[in-house]
Amino acid sequence: MSKKTFSAAPKPKQLTDDQILAFEQGGAGHDTSSPAKSKPVPVEATKRLSLDLPESMHTRFKTACSATGRKMVSEVQAFIEQRTKELEDKAGITRK
Repeated sequence: MSKKTFSAAPKPKQLTDDQILAFEQGGAGHDTSSPAKSKPVPVEATKRLSLDLPESMHTRFKTACSATGRKMVSEVQAFIEQRTKELEDKAGITRK
């Protein structure tokens, strides 16, 4: 059996300041190909909401959203906004 030799992995070339600046201005996260498909930048901080659903309900919801070209998160946000307004109206809470 022959003896294998391993060499060190090649080190990447150092980038110039111009290359770094070009990446920062037009690199990842700065796609301009289709503004309609880009995600909106949140105006305020976000919080994560996790919930448990029966598998059948999740499947039905996911299928319905997919069939109508909607995102699940957008539909949940719309529902929460609508229901929150109903509850605030019922409680007499006014928003500025």
